Parts: sequence; structure tokens; C-alpha cells
Amino acid sequence: MSQNPSEVPERITLGPEEKEELIRHTRRTDLRRIIGALFLVYGVVVTLMGILDPAADVAKTGGLHINLWSGLGMLVAAGLFFLWDRLAPVPAEDIVASAEAEEIKKAEGEGKLE
Repeated sequence: MSQNPSEVPERITLGPEEKEELIRHTRRTDLRRIIGALFLVYGVVVTLMGILDPAADVAKTGGLHINLWSGLGMLVAAGLFFLWDRLAPVPAEDIVASAEAEEIKKAEGEGKLE
């Protein structure tokens, strides 16, 4: 079922509220935040294991407090991911342009369906 090219809009624009919601949602689900959150959770757990039971990992690693150092490394990695997300957010223009291009593809029958 092919559409007449004149029926397909050249440019689909989103309203201001839709744009703001789209930008908030896209930035909230940014992969850097998700990875940072995972590093944060695992870092806290592993660091606590290193603090609460330091003898367990020292006996297995030949004197190295591996849980403590690994946990602290994960916490640093989490901080770096969050800092990266904060200092270089996805530009709003790119988010809106991508969404509008997806709407045009949907109208043409080529985009992904929700």
C-alpha cells in the first residue's frame, strides 16, 4: 500500500510540551546514566564487602584488598560516567531532529511502529 508523496508531510513538528517531555525522557534514559548507576550500585556493594570482611579477600589474593580497591574503582567509574553525562548532554536539537525524522519515516511506512 503505497502513499502518494504529496500525502506524506515534508516536516512533522512537535509541540513545545512534547519536545520538552521528549528531551527529558531521552536524557533520563541516557546510556551513560544507566551504566553509571550500575557501577554505583556494584561499587557500593563491593566496597562494603571489602570494608566489612577484609580478611576474606586478603587470604585469597595474597595480601591485596581486592574488594575494597575494585569497589573504589567502580565508584570512580560511576562518578566519571555521571560527570560525562553532566558535562556533555545530548543536544536538544539532535533529540528533536531524530524524533521528527522518525515520525516522517512512520508516515512513509518505513519507521518502527510503537
